[in-house]
Amino acid sequence: MPELQTIDVSPLFDKAGDAVAVDRAIGKAIETEGGFAIVGFPGAEDLDRRTRQLLTFFELPAAEKRKVATRAVEPSGKRIYRGYLSSLEPGCWAHNEFFDIGPEEPVQGPAIPGMEIFAETNIWPEQEPVQGWKDLMRRHHRDLQAVSFAVMLSAGRAFGFDAEVIKSRFEGGNSTLRLLNYPRPPVSAEAKKKALDMRLDETGEILAAGRHCDAAGLSLLWQNTPGLEAEAPDGSWRAVPARPNSISVHLGDVLSIMTDGKIPATPHRVVDHGVTRQSVGFFLEPALSARLAPIGASAAQEDRIGAGTYGWHLMSTFHERPRHKDLVPAPM
Repeated sequence: MPELQTIDVSPLFDKAGDAVAVDRAIGKAIETEGGFAIVGFPGAEDLDRRTRQLLTFFELPAAEKRKVATRAVEPSGKRIYRGYLSSLEPGCWAHNEFFDIGPEEPVQGPAIPGMEIFAETNIWPEQEPVQGWKDLMRRHHRDLQAVSFAVMLSAGRAFGFDAEVIKSRFEGGNSTLRLLNYPRPPVSAEAKKKALDMRLDETGEILAAGRHCDAAGLSLLWQNTPGLEAEAPDGSWRAVPARPNSISVHLGDVLSIMTDGKIPATPHRVVDHGVTRQSVGFFLEPALSARLAPIGASAAQEDRIGAGTYGWHLMSTFHERPRHKDLVPAPM
């Protein structure tokens, strides 16, 4: 299988660099391959070490992780949107667990009953898995926010959009940093066969995560082992390289909506290679009150979008999920 190309984005962070050349490379990669990997961003030389340190969260005792669990897995949980979520129970399609944080000072969204769920403050484990872990999580969120902003604006320029207009929709955003762990399930042969049957892709691949596009504006994904694949516009699949200190870039549904489909979202999946897997995702999200209508749309076109804000869209999406239907009200 061919690999996604890797682009050195260091000129985006150097005033003397050739940012125009990077814009062109990113635009071509999106048109031909759907996504791309990047190196050369600030802090890249320390990315792998830092990320593995963050993932020590999953070494905490189960009881400690459940103290920061969302109500979807722990009825007494203090959060619904931010915190720990587990799908390790028998019968779950995705055998994984993850931990989310957002901005330290989230910006409130539109005045819709229940919207405060998505502006929750972060919840932290009582004991740090390693000293300084909490501060490192905050710093990683902040650093990847800057990287994703620069890459998204480069993609916008490549497709003829005013970078400042795109940027304005993401200022005060609700971006998410997610730690992910896919342990190997200790199951019987019969249960394993059933799980594999559920996760068999139409291409014959056994998946750890099915084909999907992220709802964010843009996603940055780090993986400790190969398995992540991106779908090109022609329907072919490309492996995301698991190179040292690199991350892959996947365009999201929100940016596609805002650009009227001119910047297409990147379908991607994770193939199960039968090994324990860990990853980290950063999802660049707009402000909860940001309009989702295409940039430059008329008032009449905006009306056709419906309620039209990212917060409304997020609330509607979560209400439709089985684990959150009773926790997140339908937007009114």
